Amino acid sequence: MLKMTCYNCHWSWSLTPEAAQAAYDTLEPGAKHYTTPCPHCGRTNKVSVKQLKQALPRTAEPGQKEG
Repeated sequence: MLKMTCYNCHWSWSLTPEAAQAAYDTLEPGAKHYTTPCPHCGRTNKVSVKQLKQALPRTAEPGQKEG
């Protein structure tokens, strides 16, 4: 889960791993940031692609069982 804080109003919210995956899938090749509006004030906030990748859902390595 990616915890975010608005640069303008300091409102905190979280992106679920599924939302992070959806955001990552919309990025253009070579993008360095993902922009998302604050749900409280509407200001645009930047999230680095590195942070977004860390919030992606974790998958099991091939040949390993989950659980």
